[in-house]
Amino acid sequence: MLPLLLLQLTLAQAEVRTPVAVVITSKRPGAEAVSPKIAQRVLDTFKREGVAGLLDDAAAIKELRSAGFSDPRTCQGTRACLSKLAVLLGPKAVVVGVDVGKVGKTLAIHLEAVAADKDESLGSLDVSASINGWSDAMSAPIVVFVRDVKAGLELKRSTPPPPPPEEVAKNDTPRKTELTPRQLQEDRVAEVVKSGEKPPKVAAIVTTGGAVAAAGVAIAFAAVSGSAKSQFDASLVDLPDGTKGTRLNEMQARQLADSANTGAGVAIGAGVVALGLGVVSAILFMKD
Repeated sequence: MLPLLLLQLTLAQAEVRTPVAVVITSKRPGAEAVSPKIAQRVLDTFKREGVAGLLDDAAAIKELRSAGFSDPRTCQGTRACLSKLAVLLGPKAVVVGVDVGKVGKTLAIHLEAVAADKDESLGSLDVSASINGWSDAMSAPIVVFVRDVKAGLELKRSTPPPPPPEEVAKNDTPRKTELTPRQLQEDRVAEVVKSGEKPPKVAAIVTTGGAVAAAGVAIAFAAVSGSAKSQFDASLVDLPDGTKGTRLNEMQARQLADSANTGAGVAIGAGVVALGLGVVSAILFMKD
């Protein structure tokens, strides 16, 4: 039996998204010289993490032009355009967009990985750093980003092959039917109803489950709200006049604001529901 299991595990190979193209996807004044260096840094990190099927910026541009797309730098870092590039490269392709802006002596670096077959991005990274300090500033965050994207490349595992007929025949022997815990529980309920015993506190159990579920919803949407706020904060840069600016365009900023507000509203509402159901559950459990 053990050799069969080992064979099945060997054959159950993961299907992954490929190719993975690292592409410069913006053309912003002052960043032309540093963008290729950052793109190469991203590509080298993917290589060190063992990601196969990589395309550098030059190779990706060649493929995209053959597919009819003139210049990926016209995307200006937008996710919709990255999705289009990924589709042009293949049904399971991934485009890692490198968007670099420059304000004074500060660089705003945005990386985002988008798959041709998925609406949500596989990962994103925003880093602000001085022109001379971007390499050190990206050293740890870029590794985390690449590992997140690598985890998102795996699609599914193929179904292991069925066991050979001799294994089926060997295991196809009559077995004694055992009473399952579910059957025992059903019989016990029938006995309670018949004898007039007091039934279990079903209402209390149901409300407790509802409180737990509502608390889970509150936590999940609170995380969504916090993530949107973190993305907006990460896009902020210092402007020459001492004020704060953002690398995002108006539509992107509005989308993040809507996501943060909606998540916070749902989290608060679900939290109130969870609290109310918790109080009801406590009262029901204390009743005779």
